[in-house]
Amino acid sequence: QGKITKERFPNLQAPSDDGGCVRYYRGIDMTGVVTERHFFFKDGFKSACDCAAVCLENPTTCTNWVWKHTFMPEDGGKRSCTIYSSPNLPTDVTLAYNTTLSKGFALLQPGNNPQAGAPAPLTFMDAANTIPDQFGVSGFVVQDQNQRQFC
Repeated sequence: QGKITKERFPNLQAPSDDGGCVRYYRGIDMTGVVTERHFFFKDGFKSACDCAAVCLENPTTCTNWVWKHTFMPEDGGKRSCTIYSSPNLPTDVTLAYNTTLSKGFALLQPGNNPQAGAPAPLTFMDAANTIPDQFGVSGFVVQDQNQRQFC
């Protein structure tokens, strides 16, 4: 609370002057695979609000974010932030990215091109994906043609 404010993000279209995001999902990872960037507790990322804020700070390259356990060595056993420029695709959709003609994105992780659609995964407390994490959070951020931001 107090991190996603109209004072910090003047173009934020929030329900009140207190700010805040209204489009987020608990326990679900709504993110995709394109322009994947990671931020960790050791880098100062301590909450889902820190994660949403870094996405808002990058409105031309980030449309969604997730705060969850990634089980990467850098996360130190804590939840970390990953931001993306694409959402999770529906089950019956697969996109193949032409990386030669595309621009403005980070390279895709191995196995993510083509991006196959699937049900949105849950967030988990364990690397075996057996204990759902109800405090994992993901959300969307968009900027309209008038530079107004929504989250």
